[in-house]
Amino acid sequence: MRNLVVRTRPRTFVTPWTLDSMHRQLENWMDRAFSVSNGEGPERRLTLTPRMDIAETEKGYELTADLPGLQDKEVDISVSNDVLTITGERSHEQESDGRSVHLSERGFGTFKRSFSLPDHVDQDQIQARLKNGVLAIFLPKAEEVAPPSRQIKVKTS
Repeated sequence: MRNLVVRTRPRTFVTPWTLDSMHRQLENWMDRAFSVSNGEGPERRLTLTPRMDIAETEKGYELTADLPGLQDKEVDISVSNDVLTITGERSHEQESDGRSVHLSERGFGTFKRSFSLPDHVDQDQIQARLKNGVLAIFLPKAEEVAPPSRQIKVKTS
């Protein structure tokens, strides 16, 4: 005879959103565990990981990243060995106007994201724009060049 099992908790399903939330929470725990205090009380230095969207069009690929509060001089984009790398830094803002800060949750720190590029991206024509805290990078597809054809003569034996 089988025992009846009563569930006290509803079933939970793992979705990409719950995995993303768990990943961010784990990153926060690890950052706190291995961070070095800068002497300013509670550690506010964060590992920033900007959220990215990547879309493909007929003409190329579009990468979009949310970088609120960053200026173009704080973001660096480079291509080396078929890898696109985006780095940046949000600087710590020093409040020196005599105010007593009761809550400060805005983080600062550096970030780095790297993406392997497909073979058919024209790396010399990559363009980037930072507007209203949104970084948009366009990676155009290279025009396909057919290998030159040549006629081969057939010899008779």
